[in-house]
Amino acid sequence: MPAPELKQNIQEVPLSIVGGNDFGRYPKISAEQTFNMIISDSALVPYAGYYRSIEQSPAAEGRDVYSSSRGNIMLAIWGSQVYSIDSGLNATFRGTLFTSSGDVYMAENNNAEIAITDLTHIYVYNWSDNSFKTSGVDFTLPAALTNPGYISFQNGNLLVANVNSTNWYLSGANDATAWSSDPAKVGSLQSKPDKVQAAVPTPGGGNNMYLFGHNVIEQWQFTGAALFPYQRSSTFNVNYGTLNASSIAALDEYVVWISSNEQSGAALMMINGNQASKISTDGIDYKLANLTNPSNCTGFLFRQDGHVIYQFTFPDDNLSYAYDFNTKKFFTVTDESLNYHIARNVVFYNNKYYFVSLKGGNLYVFGTQYTNFNYGNGLMYEIPRIRITPPLRLPSQAMFIIKSLGFTVESGQPNSDLTQSIDLSISRDGGVSFGSFWRKIQNTTGARPNRLRWQQCGQANDATFQFRFNGYERYIAFEGVAEVYT
Repeated sequence: MPAPELKQNIQEVPLSIVGGNDFGRYPKISAEQTFNMIISDSALVPYAGYYRSIEQSPAAEGRDVYSSSRGNIMLAIWGSQVYSIDSGLNATFRGTLFTSSGDVYMAENNNAEIAITDLTHIYVYNWSDNSFKTSGVDFTLPAALTNPGYISFQNGNLLVANVNSTNWYLSGANDATAWSSDPAKVGSLQSKPDKVQAAVPTPGGGNNMYLFGHNVIEQWQFTGAALFPYQRSSTFNVNYGTLNASSIAALDEYVVWISSNEQSGAALMMINGNQASKISTDGIDYKLANLTNPSNCTGFLFRQDGHVIYQFTFPDDNLSYAYDFNTKKFFTVTDESLNYHIARNVVFYNNKYYFVSLKGGNLYVFGTQYTNFNYGNGLMYEIPRIRITPPLRLPSQAMFIIKSLGFTVESGQPNSDLTQSIDLSISRDGGVSFGSFWRKIQNTTGARPNRLRWQQCGQANDATFQFRFNGYERYIAFEGVAEVYT
C-alpha cells in the first residue's frame, strides 16, 4: 500500500518593500529599516543625491549657509572664513570669524545686513556695500551679551539668544550693529529656571514667537509696547526645550527640534500652531537614548518633490535620519560608506538646494535628479540604498519553506550602460545576522515592468529580508509577495 501523500499548503504573504524605519527597540521585535530611499505614491523611491558645485576650503568645516532672496546671494562659512556666492556660483571672500569650528547662525534684516553669530561675537555683512563688521571692533555689544547664539528676525528687529543666560536681545530697528542693555531691548526666559537657547518666529504665526530654553519653550507675542515690545503668553508653554539650537528648523507651519528636559532624554518634537507633540517612535527613541553625545546635533527642513522632510544628524554617534511629514515615516540617510550624511544645512537658491558639509569644505547641490554622490575630480560613488523588511513569521510559530519571493521594480533609468543589480540576504534569527547575498543583475536600459524573483529561499520560522539596490541610476520599487509552504 503506497504511503499517504503529504499535503502542503501554499500561502501568498505580503512582502513589505515599501516602508520606513519601523524597527523596534530590539531586532527581534523588528529590524525594519530603509536607507537613502523614501515613500512616494505607494512606491519606494530614491532620496536626494548630491554633487560638488564649488570647491572651496576643502580642509575646513562647513559651518552654515544662508540664502538671501533680497540680495540674490548665498552666504557660506567654511572654518573661520565667510564667502558670498552669486548666481554664477562665484565665491568671494568677505570676512573672518574669531572661531573656526562649531555652530554658527545667520539672519537678515531689511537693511541689506546679514548678521552672523558664533557664540563669541556678532558679525555683520552688508551685501549692498560689501562691508564686513565685527562686534568689539566696529561696534559694541552690551557687557552682558557675551555668548550670542541663535539669531532670527521679526518685525524690524534681529533677535539673539544670549546662551548660558536667561536673556535674549533685540537689535535696533533694521540695524544689526545697534545693541543695547536698555530694558526695552532685553527679554528674559521666565517660566522655569533655565538658559535661553533660541528665539524662533512662529511660521505663519504673525507676531508670535517661540522662546526656547534647554527645558522649556515659551510663547511670546510682539505687541509693540514701549516698555518692552514682547509679552509672554500666560496660558501656553511646552515642558521641553532643545538639546542644541542647531537642531531647530522651521518651514511651512512646522517648527521641529531635538528635545530634552530635566527628566527626559533626547526625542524628536514638533510644534504646529499651539500643538506640541513628540513624533519619534519607540525604536527611534531607544536609539536616541543610547547616544553618547546627543547634544552635538544638527537639523534642517527642506522640501523634496513636495515632501516636507526634516533631516537630523548626530555626528559623534555617526547617525542621520530623515522624517517625512507627508508619510509620517523615518528613514536612515548616509554617505557612501553608510556613515552619517554630510549635509549640515540646506538652503534654496536659484531653484536648487545647496548645502555645506559636516565633513570638510565645498558647496554641494542637492536633489533627486542626482542619483549618486559626486565629489568632483572623478570621485563619484553609489548611494547605498537598502531595504530591510519587517519579520515574516506565522502566529503558530511553525516552520515554513520560502518557495519564492519578489516584487516589481524599475531600474536602468535614465538609460545607462552601467551595471545595476539587486542583492537579497535573509536573516533567520530575528534580524540579528544576515546570510550571504544572492544577486540579480538588472537591465542597463529602462526596464519599467521588470519583475524580480528569487526561488527556493530555504526554511525559517522567523525571516527578515534585506535588499540592496546597487548602481548609479535610480530605482523605483513596489510592494512584493512571498510564497511559502506550511
